[in-house]
This record gives sequence, structure tokens and C-alpha cells, in this order.
Amino acid sequence: MNIIVVIDLAVAGFLVGANVWFFFLQSPLLISIMGREKFVPIQMKLTKLLFKSLTVAAVLLVLLAWFSGETQTIFGAVFAAASALIAHFVIIPRALKAGGKGRAETITEGGDHSVAKFASEGSGPSAAFWHRMVVVFVVLILIGALVNISGTVR
Repeated sequence: MNIIVVIDLAVAGFLVGANVWFFFLQSPLLISIMGREKFVPIQMKLTKLLFKSLTVAAVLLVLLAWFSGETQTIFGAVFAAASALIAHFVIIPRALKAGGKGRAETITEGGDHSVAKFASEGSGPSAAFWHRMVVVFVVLILIGALVNISGTVR
């Protein structure tokens, strides 16, 4: 049973670490270095890959948590998996579509390299709602993974 707990913690740690790295560390640094025009196309491609990985990891986390039998661990895993699945199949496709339109708007307006503006609206004004929805679902995945970790280490 200990190997399952270790794998559970590793997968939950991946969910937390990948999101923290991707959205809170790497993105602000790269946008400030590259500018929004160069950064957004790369970020959009990587976002698809990230959410595929997060979805697989979160579903695996449910299976691992199920074997642990701990209610809090299972709840956190299911919450993270539901959030990842909704993000992957509903939010991300819409956000990427809006991101393409927002990118064209930003280029037309002359661009803006500020990290704060990107964090608020993504690639441009028409992408703002979906960009914020991505942030909401990232936070939900983090909450689920952290609840899972908390139940596992208890």
C-alpha cells in the first residue's frame, strides 16, 4: 500500500508543480522577455499539451486515491479530475479559439508587453473571459490536488 501512496503524492505533486511552473513562473518570465506577440503562439501550443497531461494525471490520481480508500484523498482527486476534464474538453478549446482572435486584436493595436495585462486578458480583449476561465480551472485543479495531498499525508 505504501507504493500507491508514494505514486499518489507524486501525481498530485505533478498537478501542483506543473501548474505553478507553467502559469505562475514560466509565463510571466517569458512574456516579459519575448513580448506577447512571440509568446502567445508558443503558449497556446504548450497549453494543449499541458492540459492533456493534467487530464491524464488527474484521472490516474482518482484511481490511486480509490485504492487508498481515504475519503478526503478520493474527494480531492475527483475534484481535480473533474476540473481537468472540464478544462481540457470545454474551456481550453474555447480559450484557444478566442486567443487567436485576441492575438489579432493585440497586433492591430500595436501590442502590449506587460505581464499584468496578459494575466488579465490573455492574448487580447476578446480572449479575456476565456483566459480568466482557464485561470479559474487551474486554481480548481490545484485545490483538488492539494486536498488529495492533505488527505494522503494525514
